[in-house]
Amino acid sequence: MYIIYQSDSGFTKQYAEMFAEKTGLECHSLYMARIKVKRNSDVIFFGRVMQGKIDGFKKAAKKYNVLAVCPVGLKMPTNFYKEELAEDNGITGNSPQLFYLRGGFDPEKTLGPEKTLINLVISDLENRGEDVDAVEAQYLTDLKGGADYVNEENLAALLEWYQNC
Repeated sequence: MYIIYQSDSGFTKQYAEMFAEKTGLECHSLYMARIKVKRNSDVIFFGRVMQGKIDGFKKAAKKYNVLAVCPVGLKMPTNFYKEELAEDNGITGNSPQLFYLRGGFDPEKTLGPEKTLINLVISDLENRGEDVDAVEAQYLTDLKGGADYVNEENLAALLEWYQNC
């Protein structure tokens, strides 16, 4: 079994490497996996969430046997959000297992069209004023000032699942 990740600003890579350290599994970026990991190998995939999609997941699922997918995003890990991610990415049933990990956001590493999109989300949330709930208010704060929620405790459910495989 291998760990494969698709990361942009580094939060997803941190989780993948942290999990590799805990399990002893080989860890590769999706780009490097194409030469290091054989087709149809069992993998645990980590990918950042962008506009509800798990970056690189479809590509990984076409080439490898993805046993678990670990989307890494900024939003709070609510059950509703996890269900939404599963639906938006075609993940049904228990295969692959989905383990949402709260990552972070670095405004300094956001460029081009992604920065424009983030600014639109910020503007939308600010314009809603008092209609913003506590979860959305925290999301707005994190988008404006950046945040880092990466920690080992967030891997507990994934580690437990892996140990029972």
